[in-house]
Amino acid sequence: MGLALADASGLIGVAAATAGAGQAGEDLQFALGEGPCRLASASRRPVAAPELAGDERWVEFAPQASGVGIAAAFSVPLQVGAVLLGVLDVYRAVPGPLSQALLPVLEVYAQAATAVLLMLTDSGGRPAGAAELAELADIRPVVHQATGMIAVQLDVDLTTALLRLRAHAFHAGRPMQHLAVDVVARRLTLDHSTTGAQHHRAPAPDAPVPDPSDFKQRNRDEHP
Repeated sequence: MGLALADASGLIGVAAATAGAGQAGEDLQFALGEGPCRLASASRRPVAAPELAGDERWVEFAPQASGVGIAAAFSVPLQVGAVLLGVLDVYRAVPGPLSQALLPVLEVYAQAATAVLLMLTDSGGRPAGAAELAELADIRPVVHQATGMIAVQLDVDLTTALLRLRAHAFHAGRPMQHLAVDVVARRLTLDHSTTGAQHHRAPAPDAPVPDPSDFKQRNRDEHP
């Protein structure tokens, strides 16, 4: 298994890989510039390669992967809204598609990997140090207020709203609290468009600021 970092420009590097096939598969894809990971990153769609030995999509990666014992590979893009964070790669020593029983497991791994990338990468796509982790875990009031406003704007729960704020900060290359200030000042509104947000030159006149506590109560009422 491998976890690669990515942004709008493409793959950045390998965040983690298991020993053996995982490390070999990630190294080959980055060295050769081709493979299911790169295709998943470019297409924003899951990529399945259940029979690598005869897969003609990758003239170099397929035979070399087979040569190190990788018979099948599956890649899942990791996204929050329109923002691409990375790709999760799964390798197998035997050919064949994933069984129906394994598909939900892969989805759970993908969700967990997305959360890890949001928490452990900074805006430059590098592993975060102590200062960056503290920034990503920022619990100052402005972040909470912005999270409540985003939850109302997107009609989502507070956890999803916080993930969207973190993802947009990652994509924009800005500290999360700076974006939170823009959200609270109504200079930035997150939405479900392809860009994920709208920027405003000035606050909307006479527009009330949603109270996060109101949304928290509504969320409790809807999800007791």
